[in-house]
Amino acid sequence: MVLNVVDVASHQTVQQAITAGADACIVKATQGTGYINPKCDAQYQLAKQHGLLLGVYHYAGGGSPISEADYFLANIKGYIDEAILILDWEEYQNASYNNTNWARQFVNRVHEKTGVWCVLYGNRQDIDRCLNLVNDCALWFAGYPTNTQRDWNAPEFIYNISPWKNMIGWQYSAADVDRSKFYVTKEQWNKYANPSQTNKPSPAPQPVKPNKTVDPTTAGQHFPIMQDPKFPQNKAHLDRFGTVGNKLVVEGWHTTASKHEFIIVMDRVKNKELARKEVKPIARPDVKKAFGLSYDQVGFKTEFDLAQFKGHSVIVLLRATNDPKGNTAGGFQDFTETRWYHDIK
Repeated sequence: MVLNVVDVASHQTVQQAITAGADACIVKATQGTGYINPKCDAQYQLAKQHGLLLGVYHYAGGGSPISEADYFLANIKGYIDEAILILDWEEYQNASYNNTNWARQFVNRVHEKTGVWCVLYGNRQDIDRCLNLVNDCALWFAGYPTNTQRDWNAPEFIYNISPWKNMIGWQYSAADVDRSKFYVTKEQWNKYANPSQTNKPSPAPQPVKPNKTVDPTTAGQHFPIMQDPKFPQNKAHLDRFGTVGNKLVVEGWHTTASKHEFIIVMDRVKNKELARKEVKPIARPDVKKAFGLSYDQVGFKTEFDLAQFKGHSVIVLLRATNDPKGNTAGGFQDFTETRWYHDIK
């Protein structure tokens, strides 16, 4: 059996999951040791009322893993043994992203307190930093191979996730809602939430890896939006990023109000700036409508000469700033899309 699953944070609604016909809903509960999703319980209870299977997740902030685990558990007391517990491991706003033992300590603490092994969520880059969880934790993998996927017809799975052997879920699209396939039965889902019922479920059948070409300039466009947890009105997204001829093209949007918007190309490995360019805002009525903005001049579209990036693995930093030179004086907001990169030969 394959379950259709939608995950939600504070800027999303459970009604979207219900309307989409989801079998399960996963709700963001906490982040770090200072953020609680203010809508978490209302979202959770609504999903429960509609008979959906349940999950809750903690977004790693990179502080003390023990403190974050305790903070997570303290805020989900009523959900334990009913909802799958998930650790969301990503680079954005994670101060310990390169600490390969952080997630291990977090899940050990949760297991010590509850008897439950967390499911790990992440993309290929993320899960490579958590390989010491392979034997204990199931995987919910994030990968988006197609341009737009607004239904439950998942595209072909094109990723090599070795050495992970127990991938139970795959988030394949965020075009309208965050959509995932979970390769478990309802009974297995409940056993991951409450393993004391029986022994740990056996590994689920995995999707078959095909040979398929993906457009690299749009392959990451369905990554979830970037959002400042302290100022949730500040959001950003990269829609297009990649090489076209002898150019590196960058397109997307950034809602933070500022006098200037700069696109900065960074060396992913050295975390060093390679080039920057100020962009003039363009109208994005779709973004205005989606987030109830009073303005629509939040889009950007630009390109760089590709030759200057030869030999670098590049990512994009989006900076809204009041500094005309694109620095941080006078107030700024940075979003770095670390999940989508290109190795320029």
